[in-house]
Amino acid sequence: MITKFKHTPITDDNTNYFALSLIDRGMADTRALAITKGLEENNWDRVVSGILNCDGSNFPKLLKIEPRLVYMALEKTNDNALRERLEQYQTA
Repeated sequence: MITKFKHTPITDDNTNYFALSLIDRGMADTRALAITKGLEENNWDRVVSGILNCDGSNFPKLLKIEPRLVYMALEKTNDNALRERLEQYQTA
């Protein structure tokens, strides 16, 4: 059985595996690429920026499919905006 992967106009065979995995699980390609770029650079502020730029459908999706990433980003940066966003979804 051959599995087809989701291709987007801004991804190719050289795109980060984790970004492609996020995209295959429903994340917007722009958000997946922004988040993984921060991870590649070991720049957690950039990871948080990518996470916070997720819209109302992508943020809960990311929280569902990769909660560890979101909580690691919070632990690494102690970013108040990320904390508030998490609290908003935890109480909803």
